[in-house]
Amino acid sequence: MKDKGFSLIELLVVLILLSLSLALVAPSLSQFLRTVELKGAAQKISAILRNSRSEAVNKGKVYQVVFNPQSREVSVHSIEPSEESDETRESPVPERTYLLPEGIQIKGEPTTSSSPSSELLPIEFYPNGGSNGGTILLDSPERLGYRIQVHFLTGMVDIKRGR
Repeated sequence: MKDKGFSLIELLVVLILLSLSLALVAPSLSQFLRTVELKGAAQKISAILRNSRSEAVNKGKVYQVVFNPQSREVSVHSIEPSEESDETRESPVPERTYLLPEGIQIKGEPTTSSSPSSELLPIEFYPNGGSNGGTILLDSPERLGYRIQVHFLTGMVDIKRGR
């Protein structure tokens, strides 16, 4: 008599081989997903900065992108000069707020416009296309990182891998 099908032992061997290969691949897959998430966050922040620069030039206003490391928020404000004095007034409510994924840390190098005691990291874009400049560091628990630099003279945004 000819058997058609698989024996129980053959099925068990295949299941064991599949589970072993999955156990080897799963840790590297989760590392890969965290790397992709960090890269996506860096690209999103870069797009926010570039869009804010473009809005500042097109609308003739100063735009401020504020990074809050504690809450992992990025908010965009427009700033208009006050008519009575030389002071500027910020819009009370941010025009847009973005939340970064869990596990991504924001660090920054202070600019001339941020006070040393402030937890917030502001980057401003001016109607002439320039900015106050600054560097934002995105980091993850695995010590993978991206450096996002805003050139103070041109307002151009660069992303570099590594810290």
